[in-house]
Amino acid sequence: MGLFTKKVKVYERKGACAEWKTVRKALKEAGIKSISADIWQDEMPVGGCGAQMDVRDYGANGRIDRNIYAVRVPEDAAEKASAIVKDLLPDYVPYQGKK
Repeated sequence: MGLFTKKVKVYERKGACAEWKTVRKALKEAGIKSISADIWQDEMPVGGCGAQMDVRDYGANGRIDRNIYAVRVPEDAAEKASAIVKDLLPDYVPYQGKK
């Protein structure tokens, strides 16, 4: 695998950290190499001045998971990885983002 191998996104979901870890583990156990995993947010934090404090995180249930989790695999392993994700999560629907 080269440094600039084209990769395909096989998993992307918002607020599903445990599920994301399960998908990564299953892909590694299946022998798929060069897996890329990303985490990001598509909304700005409510707190100002870079405080990174969001008042919504201090409710009765604790912090809300607003992260978006994604997994990319090399193009030649995309079909196999997609099948693994579908077997693992039959009701999987990719995150569409804000409209």
